[in-house]
Amino acid sequence: MRKLFHSVLALSCVVFLPAISVSISDAEAATRELRFGEFGPNRGTRAGALKWLDQELRKRSNNELGLDITWGGALLGAKTAAQGLTDGVADMASIVPVYAPGTLVAYEAVDTIQFGDEWVGMMATYEFMTTNPTALAEQKKANIRYFGNYTTGPTQLLTKDAPVTSGADLDGKTIRATGAFVPALQAQGASTVSVSQPKVYEAMSNGSVDGSTTYFYVVKAYKQYEVAKYITELNMGQVLAFGVAMNASTYDSLSADHQKLMDELGLEFTNYMAEQMFRSRTDVKKELQDGIDGHKITVVQPSADMRDAMVKIADADVTRWIEKAGKKGMNADDVLANYKDLIVKYSKERDDKGYPWAR
Repeated sequence: MRKLFHSVLALSCVVFLPAISVSISDAEAATRELRFGEFGPNRGTRAGALKWLDQELRKRSNNELGLDITWGGALLGAKTAAQGLTDGVADMASIVPVYAPGTLVAYEAVDTIQFGDEWVGMMATYEFMTTNPTALAEQKKANIRYFGNYTTGPTQLLTKDAPVTSGADLDGKTIRATGAFVPALQAQGASTVSVSQPKVYEAMSNGSVDGSTTYFYVVKAYKQYEVAKYITELNMGQVLAFGVAMNASTYDSLSADHQKLMDELGLEFTNYMAEQMFRSRTDVKKELQDGIDGHKITVVQPSADMRDAMVKIADADVTRWIEKAGKKGMNADDVLANYKDLIVKYSKERDDKGYPWAR
């Protein structure tokens, strides 16, 4: 009997151990981890959205697909992401096309219009990048497939000691600014300087600047509310040429079902990110107005004349993009007209139905 017991036990080990081994091996082989290059840190709204994407991808693919995210630019930095995707260094990455001159010029067109609605801008950009023939041709040439979009949210004006509601209020002020805001502010009588956001606190504290173009979440993140008292709600100039893309060969290697899932998630990711950025902006605005650690920010509105004048000058920045597009042989007018039509389309949807998360 004892011999029989040991024989059965030995047989059990022979039968079941390989089965367990095969099961584990199959599970490991079942999940394809897509290498994702993220140049930002593992914190904040963008990081949260990427983690949401990873969870959704695993859940809805029955754990057949997932993201292996490398943070902080360790795999691909902001300036190397587009080329890295082309070369297959990563399967997916966050990209900023302005850092890859000449690669995705059509994508850059979405930053030529001054408006502040995150959802409208992101949805218009998503449809533009997934349907516009010129944008699609550039992606194909670069072996890149657009997936979804980010945004910085609209740009505001933070000032130290006095509110700015008119051009006259800017006369003689020194403002930290970049891009199209440099000529727009200079035309109002301000002088501009280049200062990185992490150093704005010190610059305002020591009086070397009177204000800074910024975003609500940046004012909170860098505690700029400790050295400033006012925000002029310009709601201009969000950066929309800023998104997620795939290596096209990676996409082509996926099954039809997985390709369909990636397409669905790209649109859902864009909607999700828009909601998170909208809520972040509105929530942080209220926090700043209510006061953080005893420091309150007063939010003021610019006069129509001031904002219209700034928008007009900032919009002139489109001429630089038109020249760039012309050198690429694009019909710049058609590309811009297509994007502007999409802005109108999604603005109307918002006005008629509200934001998706509020319906």
